Amino acid sequence: MLLLSFALPCAAESGAVSSRAIGHISFKVHVPPVFKVLQATAVADGYEYRVWANLKSVAVNGKEYRFTRVGETTLFVPSSKDAYIVHGL
Repeated sequence: MLLLSFALPCAAESGAVSSRAIGHISFKVHVPPVFKVLQATAVADGYEYRVWANLKSVAVNGKEYRFTRVGETTLFVPSSKDAYIVHGL
């Protein structure tokens, strides 16, 4: 009991120290490109593909095709006697 009476009261210094903390966090998400052929239909002068892509343009047989939006769309590829297209990519 005698030791407790000699203990000095503890006081925290709250006025002299700033109470704000600043932190920053950043991260990157890598999404690989996806181009999936859902359906292939032979039409006059080529093939019409129903495709799903998470990008706005793809290159097929060296030619770039641009889409208006990401997601499912229809793609027409004209037939050629010099090139072959592999279905089910």
